[in-house]
Amino acid sequence: MLIFYLLTVFAAFPIIAYVLAQRTQSKGLVFGPSVIIFSLCLIVFISKFAPIGSFQQQTLSNRIFEQIKIDSKISVEYFNQIEQTLSKSEAQNWLINLVGKSIDLNKLDSAESLITFSERFFDSNSEKLIFYGMYKTLRDAKFPELTNSTFVIDSESSVPCLIESGMINLFILNGPEIPLAKIEINNLNNIQINNNDSVIPGFDLASAFLNQETIEFNIDLKCMDNNEKYYLENLIVLDKNNSFNTYKIEPNEWLKKSQEL
Repeated sequence: MLIFYLLTVFAAFPIIAYVLAQRTQSKGLVFGPSVIIFSLCLIVFISKFAPIGSFQQQTLSNRIFEQIKIDSKISVEYFNQIEQTLSKSEAQNWLINLVGKSIDLNKLDSAESLITFSERFFDSNSEKLIFYGMYKTLRDAKFPELTNSTFVIDSESSVPCLIESGMINLFILNGPEIPLAKIEINNLNNIQINNNDSVIPGFDLASAFLNQETIEFNIDLKCMDNNEKYYLENLIVLDKNNSFNTYKIEPNEWLKKSQEL
């Protein structure tokens, strides 16, 4: 941008010299149109309404889309141009749209390269949820068999009492303290936990199946009649050949919590 300013000033020198010369005539006819021309140049190249800038962005978009059509990883040169020519919000909108188009066209290599590059533009907590959502959409496109990953508690499972309230959490063994899934319950009938019960998009049952993780299965219950509390903690080895897993709770698995004084 500085180079453009310098070139503009340099190009104006002959006109300035002509206007300042004592013996020249019709200075107004030269100076007036010159000011208009240079102003138009500045508007065309650097204004936020600059048509040249819009044309450059459209050209860049077209070039990226040409690579998407052949499912190629997007060129580093084009990524550099995105960083140099777009604001953060513009880059976010671009990348969300480009990733969406890539996945819609089943150009998953292109989508993956776009998502990898886009992470730097989604740094706040709310923006990270958008980024994780893009990653989840890509993963579901690559592994459609995992989109309906489900963990079911067998309807014949043992229950220690009539349940007033309860909470089920699934964690990755030795993983982060963020649950893969979390649901509130008031009974154990027809309990099915799926990807929609995740706290963070993409960090869910499907990711556990994909990475063949062992699951920490935790339940906390409060009884209706006597306010007693029970809990259950167990490890679940998921069947990697089946994204639909069922678990039956036996009577000896329930442990009573000590009453608080």
